[in-house]
Amino acid sequence: MSHPLLANADFIRLTFGCGFNGVGRIGEQMIIGLLVFKLTASSEWVGVAMGLYFVSFAVFGTMAGIISDWMDRRVLLFRIEVLIIVNLGAFVAVVSLGWASLWLILALTFVSGAIRAMHHPVRSSYAYDLRGGQHVVSALGLLNFGVRSGQLIGALVTGVVMAEFGGAVALLGLMGAHGLALGWFFSLKTTGASASQTHAPIRENLKEYVEELRSNRILLMLVVVTATVEIFGFSFITALPELAERRFDAGADGLGHLYAARALGGILASLIFTSLVSLKKRGRLYIGVIFAFGISMMLLAEARFFWLALMALVLIAMMATASDILTQSMVQLSVPNHLRGRAMGAWAFAIGSAPLGHLEMGYLVVAFGLSGALLANGFVLIATGLVVLLAMPRLRKL
Repeated sequence: MSHPLLANADFIRLTFGCGFNGVGRIGEQMIIGLLVFKLTASSEWVGVAMGLYFVSFAVFGTMAGIISDWMDRRVLLFRIEVLIIVNLGAFVAVVSLGWASLWLILALTFVSGAIRAMHHPVRSSYAYDLRGGQHVVSALGLLNFGVRSGQLIGALVTGVVMAEFGGAVALLGLMGAHGLALGWFFSLKTTGASASQTHAPIRENLKEYVEELRSNRILLMLVVVTATVEIFGFSFITALPELAERRFDAGADGLGHLYAARALGGILASLIFTSLVSLKKRGRLYIGVIFAFGISMMLLAEARFFWLALMALVLIAMMATASDILTQSMVQLSVPNHLRGRAMGAWAFAIGSAPLGHLEMGYLVVAFGLSGALLANGFVLIATGLVVLLAMPRLRKL
């Protein structure tokens, strides 16, 4: 018997489009991180760059969630993709013309993060529209499989192209990947059987969003815990350029392999969740994921061989992907149908705390070294898991 998700042609189109989008996103992060590290020789500045990349999630991701409850999500996905291509074109011009100063790279990084912040809540809400609440976990699992597969290809290819031909050619390749994503999004046919038929004006949407955050305790708890895990878990990518350049002397190609390991872990976790057509006890599983996230971070801290670092990154990425899938599904299931886009906006607001994590990681690497920084964050994640386990019974029961 075929998987129920494969029966929906638009869901397949969405998955392919998000896969090509993933190629561009991972490649862009690699290029930004390596450019900034080569300009400054400092992980602290890489943390600043990654912080600027993610800071706009709190504002633009939230607004995208609100707008996606007002307009056709297919149109919104298409328009976001166009903006990504335009910004990548500006990146190509800056790098190829030799204008790649630190401040200009940081400015383009902020713009890129602002545009990409809008993509995540819209695609996740549209996935729910197509497959409904019954299949939301497996739908997000398959969607993440597409994204992580794209990231795996993007990481490997971008690392090789950067090493052989430079950043400008690599960025042109990323523009091509987003052009393919644009084609898939343009071919989307339906709004989805579970799409809300209620489309209130933006002002009313915003008012309902604020009221829901104030009154929905489960949603608020999910936002707080998601933000904490984002700060102390997902900030590990700030350490990757220094890990590749200094601990293993592996250069751009080695950095590509580290990012590829991250993508591979995401693929494995996505495949597992895709197979879970109907998943219960999401809250308990999420607590286990937080614990495993912290432990795998500590393994990366102590990895002294390149292959061990790759294995640790696979585990970290599996937990990061599992965290994304579980929190996105629980957030959407915790609100009425017409508020799902705004619920994903609240999720994006939590993800907007990422700059604190990247700044914190960059500072800790400078102050205590790679191992000390990663060990500290792993410890905080384990402590977070304990707090959720002991003090948040309502979250455990989701």
